[in-house]
Amino acid sequence: MARIGKRACLRAVWMSSASGAFVLLAGCEALAITALGVGASAGVSHTASSVSYRTFTASTAQVKKASVLALGKMGITVDEVVGVNGGELIKARSADRSIEIQLEAMSKSTTQMRTAAKRNVFTYDAATAKEIAEQTALALAEIDRQGKKVPAASRPSAAVESSLAADMRPAVARVTARR
Repeated sequence: MARIGKRACLRAVWMSSASGAFVLLAGCEALAITALGVGASAGVSHTASSVSYRTFTASTAQVKKASVLALGKMGITVDEVVGVNGGELIKARSADRSIEIQLEAMSKSTTQMRTAAKRNVFTYDAATAKEIAEQTALALAEIDRQGKKVPAASRPSAAVESSLAADMRPAVARVTARR
């Protein structure tokens, strides 16, 4: 009989401790629900904001070429390039991320780029998506510069350039002397 009394006593102590904890934590319910809501909305917001959008004043073909060059420069492997309605879809991967770049032709000379870098089903990498867009812009500028280089045939010869430089020396000397 002494044994039953001991168990009953332990049970009573445990029940009163648990009841006391529930009473004390009852006010925290609002905080727990708020924390749960903030965590859930932060995940949705993070997912939504981790997709990078950028519009370029260039054709879809030019932006596609620049995107592939940018991915190569970053060491990201291009798996496939697929034509989709009004644009292109570039799928690529790095060591621990899968990359999707969607190019949408807004006009003949305007293209919108949507970049998403996923670590897993729930986690996106905003910094990588943004960097891909920035590297694409740099590659596009380089492609544009190369396209606008003056062909060698239309450049002045070395002799003409040196005579032009010689003709400019007196003018430069006068400006320098005035200072």
